[in-house]
Amino acid sequence: MTTSRWTAALAAVRRGWPVLPLRPYRKVPAVRDWDRTATLDPARVREWWAYSPFNVGISCRGAGLLVVDLDPPDGRTTFTRLGEIEPTYTVRTPSGGEHRYFLAPPGVELRNTAGRLGPGVDTRAAGGFVTAAGSVLRTATGFRAYETVLDLPVAPAPEWLVSALSPTPAPTRIVVPVQRPSPRRIAAYRAAVVEGEVDRVRTARPGTRAHVLFTAACRLGELVGAGWLDESTATALLLAACADHEGVDGWTPREAAHHVGNGIATGRRSPRALG
Repeated sequence: MTTSRWTAALAAVRRGWPVLPLRPYRKVPAVRDWDRTATLDPARVREWWAYSPFNVGISCRGAGLLVVDLDPPDGRTTFTRLGEIEPTYTVRTPSGGEHRYFLAPPGVELRNTAGRLGPGVDTRAAGGFVTAAGSVLRTATGFRAYETVLDLPVAPAPEWLVSALSPTPAPTRIVVPVQRPSPRRIAAYRAAVVEGEVDRVRTARPGTRAHVLFTAACRLGELVGAGWLDESTATALLLAACADHEGVDGWTPREAAHHVGNGIATGRRSPRALG
C-alpha cells in the first residue's frame, strides 16, 4: 500500500499538483498548515511516504484546480441539469461518487462550497484539498480506493459554473455629500428658536412651568450641542425668562436653575441638525 500511494503522489506531482500527506485510510491532513506545506518536490514526497502509508491530498489552490464532488445518489443528476459539461479528468470515490477536475479560472478566487449548486454537489477550490486517485479508505464494507475513471486532460471550468460559484460583489456604497448650512441660515434659525423658547418660559402658567422650562432648555441644549449657541448664554437667557415667576406659588431661582441645567445637558446629547 505504501508503494502504491507513493506512486500516486508522484503521479500527481508530475501533473503539477502539489500534494500533502493524509492520515492512512482517512481524509484528514497529517501535517499542519497543509496548504503551505503541500509540495511538488519528489524528494519530499519520498520522505513522507517512506514514513507511513499516507493517503494523498492535492492542494486545489496550488494546483489551480476546481474540483466538483458529486455524491450519490443525487450529485450526478443535479450537476448534469445545471449546464453543459465538457468531459474532464474524473476520479471515482469509495462511496460511488465522482470527483470531476476543472481548471480554476484565472483572476477569480473560488472557495469551497457544500450544497450551493444543489443536492449532492460540493466543490473544492482555494483553501481546499481533494483526495487523489490511489488513496484508500477504510469503510464499513472493507477497503475502497479512489480510482481514475476518465484519464483525460483537465478541462477549463465552464463559464456557467464559474458564475454560479463566484462571490457576490459587495453593493456599491453611494456617498451623499452633506451640505453644511450657511452661517446666515444658522443665525436666523438660532434666533427663531431662542426667541420662541424664551417666550414660552416667560408666559408659562403655574403648574406647567417646570415642564415648559425643562423642554425649552432641552431645545436650546440641542443648539449648544451643535456648536450654534454658547451654553452660558443659553443658561442666562432661560434664567432671565424665569425672573417674573420667582415667588409665585413657591417658585424659586434654585428650582429654575435645576431644570435649566438638566434640560441643557439632555439636549446637548442630541445636537440639532439642519436639513
